[in-house]
Amino acid sequence: MSIKIRNRRLTDEEFFKIRREEVLPQWKTGKAIENFAECIAAAKEFPEEKNHAMKMKGAKEADKHILIAAFGRALTEYMVDGLTFVERESELGPDGLWQIFSDSYTRKNRYEKAADGIERSRQEGMSMLNGWPVVNYGVEEARTINRASKLPLHYVTCDEDARLAADIVLAAGWSGITAVTLGELIAHSKDGPLEKQIRMNQYIMRAAGKYTENGVPICTWTASNLTGYDIAAYRSFVCVSQALLAAEQGVKHQFIEHGINMNMIQDIAMIRVTEKLCYEYSERYGYKDSEYYGGAFSFLGAWPARQEEADAMIAWNVVIPTLGGIPGIILKCRDEAVATPSKEGMAGSVRLARHLLTIMGTQRLPPNDALRLEEQMLEMEVRALMEKCLEAGDGDVAVGMCKGVEAGWIDTMLTPWKYNHGKVVVVRDAQGAVRYLDSGDIPLPKEVREYHREKIAERERLEGRKADLKMVVDDITRASTLRSGT
Repeated sequence: MSIKIRNRRLTDEEFFKIRREEVLPQWKTGKAIENFAECIAAAKEFPEEKNHAMKMKGAKEADKHILIAAFGRALTEYMVDGLTFVERESELGPDGLWQIFSDSYTRKNRYEKAADGIERSRQEGMSMLNGWPVVNYGVEEARTINRASKLPLHYVTCDEDARLAADIVLAAGWSGITAVTLGELIAHSKDGPLEKQIRMNQYIMRAAGKYTENGVPICTWTASNLTGYDIAAYRSFVCVSQALLAAEQGVKHQFIEHGINMNMIQDIAMIRVTEKLCYEYSERYGYKDSEYYGGAFSFLGAWPARQEEADAMIAWNVVIPTLGGIPGIILKCRDEAVATPSKEGMAGSVRLARHLLTIMGTQRLPPNDALRLEEQMLEMEVRALMEKCLEAGDGDVAVGMCKGVEAGWIDTMLTPWKYNHGKVVVVRDAQGAVRYLDSGDIPLPKEVREYHREKIAERERLEGRKADLKMVVDDITRASTLRSGT
């Protein structure tokens, strides 16, 4: 396998050539942001209290939590109405952030189809897209939304080529963007090569670095939501490896976002181990001024349709990061199972989460043997993967990631991505933590392999059945189908 990509910072000449020849020509709205210096100057006009990086830094230092609400609608006026409604009705303010979702057409760079969705939304009087199509609207409309909200904005620039979307929101003063590589392919791609994805995201991450260097701190979301049901150490490895790619491009603030599996001990251990290793590997490679902020994304698996059960899910997904002392808490909406987030449902989720924070106060999960053991096992596994990755790449994490995927020792169970080997099979243990039923070709240390086997065996004894494919399937749908007494 001939790998051309390297984890190397783009020069200004390379960056602006890509911007001029590949990014801005993708859609007509690119013309409005041709002058990069003017874009930075405009972004500087927004106050510090609307800066994502500064808000996360302050929350981490004060041991506080930030509630991150989500929204996305086809029309700008719907966006302004939704954001202002939630901020007003739920009093989402100093403790809040927004993540704004793009629509599916924008995520696949199908801007003509997004334009059709905008027009149909106007005709129908309702949103006919599942997010806000920033590329079609351009920088001025993005600034309109930024001015309407009181909070920092993060745009979920998902999927293979999000470069123009990222460029537009940065120029509009939005201070958070998603910049991921392997994690995004696992979640949303069918046939995007990892090498190509790393190259495109180097541009996004370098753009974030350049804004930061020019006085507008940008917080990138180094995410590992994946497909919603993955082993904890795999999520952690994805975050740590991606963090090195971002740091090389000059990103100083990274929101390390994990999809959680809803086992408190394992989820807290996962986020803590990831943050620890992000700092450690960053320092090894000379990125000594990188800052990392832990975040928990609510479980991405099947979601219950009934409101009471959805509220229980929202509550538990808030309790875990709260007790773990994790600053970023990303909220799901009450209507998650049946629709894209509504303003009423999102306001309800924020109120529920805020009341939980009020009740729980400064309570934190105390140190305990179970948590220490889980952290120890997770750290051993993530280190084994990282060291194999760096060895395979002769010290270059980008090369090692590509080689690891090709060889199959970077692997997970569920994904539409054709390059994933899919030999891994996972199942929950008796406490609901996710364990390897089959670890495929992943280089697990012997102690970790035995630990997973023991945890699965405990469940087999308690339930009087073997861990098999039926148990795997049952676990995938557990959160949406489990009822009291079952």
